[in-house]
Amino acid sequence: MAACSRCGGETLATGALYSAVRTSFRPQESKFLTLETGDVMTKATMCRTCGLVEIVGDVSKLRRLTSEPEPETQKFVKTV
Repeated sequence: MAACSRCGGETLATGALYSAVRTSFRPQESKFLTLETGDVMTKATMCRTCGLVEIVGDVSKLRRLTSEPEPETQKFVKTV
């Protein structure tokens, strides 16, 4: 089991951060054309000892959103 990076506590609670809707991360330089949303879902863990909240995102979706454009959508990408 993982320990808290702040206090070393070993009792952690898993969950998610919520506001009006579920909190997600949107990369600044994501692909323009994709068939999925630009939001990367997150999960959270809270230490039951000190209250530290750690947020972890879906790195595989981040890679899909920020990789090089697919050949079929390359013509729509703005070149500098």
